[in-house]
Amino acid sequence: MQTIKLRFFYVFLALMPGLGLAQVTQEDGAIPNSLRPAVENRRPSYGKVKPVKFRKPKVQHTAQYEFYARVEKAAREKQKILKELSKPQYSDPRYFGHKRIPKRRPAWKMRYCPECGIRH
Repeated sequence: MQTIKLRFFYVFLALMPGLGLAQVTQEDGAIPNSLRPAVENRRPSYGKVKPVKFRKPKVQHTAQYEFYARVEKAAREKQKILKELSKPQYSDPRYFGHKRIPKRRPAWKMRYCPECGIRH
């Protein structure tokens, strides 16, 4: 059992690139040939190389996205309606649904209002 473990350990060591057992290193004084080519800068000599940027895909057609889009749209509409209803035309009872406050006339000068159906 231990011999099998030792064999696996030696095979593992021989295949590890960082330990140098399976690596052939080149000394500084060695002459490059076909068996030991000279290691040079392999980067291209033209311009700067930009790193590749990985971006998240902008998927906007999921059910969750559409739900939140509807909720936000409804909230904006409600805020718009509340802002409109806070105007004095809608919040002040003296307007009676008119755009401007109706004039207060004496009883003998009152006229029928077609807008609200009262005399004022």
